[in-house]
Parts: sequence; structure tokens; C-alpha cells
Amino acid sequence: MSILNNTEEAFFFVDEEQELLPSLSRWMKWGGLLIVVTVGVTTILSSVFKYNVSVQAPAIIRPDGELRLVQPGIEGQVKQIFVKANQQVKAGDILVSLDDTRLQIQKSQLEARLQQSQLQLSQIKAQIRAQDAEIVAETEKSNRAIVSAQAQLSRSRRDYRDRQITSQADVEAAQAKVNSAREKLQQTQAELKAFEANLRSLQASFNAATVKRDRYKTVAEQGALALDQLEEAQLAVNQQTEALAAQKATNQAQQKLIAQHQQDLTAAIANLQRVQAFLKPDAAEVTIATEKISQEKATISSLLANLTKERNALIEQQIGLQKQIKIDFKELQKLTFDLQHTLIKAPVDGIILKINLRNPGQTVTTNSEIAQIAPSNTPLIIKALVTPQDVSKVKPGQKAQFKVSACPYPDYGTLTSKVRQISPDAIPVDNYNAVSPTTTNNIDRTVYEVTIEPETLALKQGVNQCMMQLGMAGRVEIISKQETILQNLLRKARLLTDL
Repeated sequence: MSILNNTEEAFFFVDEEQELLPSLSRWMKWGGLLIVVTVGVTTILSSVFKYNVSVQAPAIIRPDGELRLVQPGIEGQVKQIFVKANQQVKAGDILVSLDDTRLQIQKSQLEARLQQSQLQLSQIKAQIRAQDAEIVAETEKSNRAIVSAQAQLSRSRRDYRDRQITSQADVEAAQAKVNSAREKLQQTQAELKAFEANLRSLQASFNAATVKRDRYKTVAEQGALALDQLEEAQLAVNQQTEALAAQKATNQAQQKLIAQHQQDLTAAIANLQRVQAFLKPDAAEVTIATEKISQEKATISSLLANLTKERNALIEQQIGLQKQIKIDFKELQKLTFDLQHTLIKAPVDGIILKINLRNPGQTVTTNSEIAQIAPSNTPLIIKALVTPQDVSKVKPGQKAQFKVSACPYPDYGTLTSKVRQISPDAIPVDNYNAVSPTTTNNIDRTVYEVTIEPETLALKQGVNQCMMQLGMAGRVEIISKQETILQNLLRKARLLTDL
């Protein structure tokens, strides 16, 4: 009341001072008084009552955790797209198929080449086995020939030694015969000499007997000698004649015997010379057998060398084919791998948050991001984009209210939540895919990502209920602090006047 009295007195004073002014009506006085009272009450209330200072930002429901990025395993052109954004998928579901025409052609060509190489490899292996069998057969054949030649050589050497032994015995026998014939010849010659000496003695005796007879005969004719003595002398001559004839016959027989022994000696010497000629038998058979063995060994060596050379050439071809088959097989495995990856499948159960393909025919690389999948049973959080001007007002633990566009506020209310984390650095909006472009038209080009954790995933108001789903967008109101209206007006005034 004192305030009203003072005011009234002031008005009356003015009236008294300004008597020239027209007097105010009663309604004007009370109206002015009401305005003054209203302003005063408003000022008092604005300095006493507080309200929530909030930061508003666009937001979207996101999964709490890492998204599974789907990337192609190979480069290629998109043939068909089987899914759309926000579609539920299971692990192994085909998302996109790439054109595999070129890969199928390459695979067919490679399989045909592999089949041909396998056939050639089988043929080469068969040829190698045939070469091995031929080498074994030729080796056995040559070994048998060598064994036969060695047996022939042994037989020839044995025959040669036998002939040597036989020839030596024959030489010794012939030498013995020569010696015997020579001894007999010498003996008969000695006997002949004795017989000749005896013949000469008998001839002398005969001559003496003849002389004596002739002398006795002359004397007897003269009658000076008895006839008996002459007859005795004649008898002695006759005896000496017979003895001389017998000795001559003996000498002739001895000479014949000597001639016979001489012939025997000549024959024995000839026989000795003949057997001596066989003392060193001809070693031609031994030489032939030895040469045959050498020829067989040389033949098998040459044959085995040629067969081994051919076998080595086949083995080189086999190794080359095996290497080529190995290379082709690896290439076929790669083609099979690429063909398997022409069907791009979902790695996990979840929801397709984003698909980056517009239409078939689009070219993709191994670094391309085909889609983003939010795994099933992943907790949901709210991602808000706060401008750099407001980020200083946001702190972890602050309460927030999320208004979902799909769930009208009048029907379902707001989702109570709490700030959990603030990104340490600003994020370019152009590179940020958390919200749709329509929600980012009125925000700065760089923002801070604020992670907000909802208390519940359902909006309820009466019988109305709205469940939160991935991708739902809206606006979040983060309650940063409380202040009075007067403080707010003064702060804005300072901002306007730059004081």
C-alpha cells in the first residue's frame, strides 16, 4: 500500500506542478497504476522463477555398437539388387548379385584347359611308365645277353685253358717220343759202329784166313803141307766168309734199323713241332666273347641313355604340365571364389540401414560400401547433431527429451533419455549419414555427435504406444541448465549490445 500511496502522491504532485496540463481521468490513473504494478510483479517473478534452458538438435535412432559394412569381395557390375533400406535380413541372404558372365566364360575355358592338361598329363605318365617298362625290359634283355656272353667267355677261357693244358701234355709226350727215338737212333748207330768194327775185324780175319789158305794151298800143291791143314785153312776161310756175310747182313739190318729210327725221330720231331704249334691255342674265341660282352654293354648303355633322355624329356614335360595345372587350378579356385562373391550376402542377421546402390549396371570395387547392416538384438541409442555454438552447453549425464516424428508428440509424448557421450571432434555433415538430409538443412556444416541413451524404447501415453525402431528421426531437447527469465533477458541484452 505504501507503494500505491507514494505513486498517487507523485501523480497529484505532478498535477499540482503542471496546472496547465489537463487533468487525468480516473480510469487512466488506475490503468497506469495497473501497468506499473504488473511490470513490477513481472520483474519480481522473472527474477524468482526458473525455467529449463535446453539445446535442440536433430536426432535419429541408431544401433548402439558397430555397424556391419557390406563390401564386395570382387570388382564388377551390379546385376540385381534384392533388398531395400530398412529391410530385415538374415545371415546368408543375398543382397546384391554381380554380373558373372565374364567369370563363367573364363571358368569354362579354364576347366577345358585343365581337362586337356590332365589328359596330356595322363598320356605323359603312361609314356613314362612305358619308358620305364622298356628300360627294365631292355636292361633284362641286355643282362641276359651279357650273362650269356660271359658264360661263352668262361667256356672259351676254360676251353682255352684245357687246350693249353692238353697241348702242353702233347708237347711233353711228343718230346718224350723224340727223346726216345733219338736215344734209339743213337743206340742203333752205336751198335752199327760196333757192328762195323766187328765187320772190319771179320774182314781182317777173312783176309788173314784167305791169305793163310792161299799160302797153305801153294805149299800143299808143293806137297809141303798136309791136306788136313789146307782143309782147316779152307774151313777157316769158309767160316770167316760166313761170319763176314752174317756180319754184313747184320750191318745192313742195323742200317735199316737206323734208317727206321731216323724216320721215327723225324716223325717224332714233326709231331713235336705240330703239338708245339698247339701249345699256344688260338684265343680268338675268348677275344670274340670279350668283345661281344663289350658290345652288349655299349649297346645297352647307348639304348639306356636314349631311353633315359626320352624319359627325362617326358618328365620335364610332366613337371611343366604339373606346374601349369597348379597355376590353372589356383586360377580356377580364384575364379570359383570370385563367382561365389558375385552373390553379396548378409554377414549377420539384422536390418539394412542403408543401401548405397542406385540401380543395376553400377560398377563397384572391393572398397565400395554396398550397404550398412545393424545386427539384430543390438541396443538402440539416440544420435543427435549439436552445433559447435551449443556443444559447450551439453554435458554427459544431462537429461533430454526426444520427440519422434513418426510418433506425434500430442499422442505419444516424448522419450525421456540421458546424455551419455559427446564426440571429441566436430564431424562434417556431408560425411555424416546418421540423419536424413531433410533434418540437416538448418544446421551448420560441422556438428558434434552426441550419444543419448533412452530410458525405454517405447513411447506410451494412455493406451497409445509407439515402439522405437532403427532410423526413426526427430528432434531432441537437451536440458543443459535452469535460469530465471530475468537472467535470460539480461544475457540476451548483453549479446545484443555486445557488453
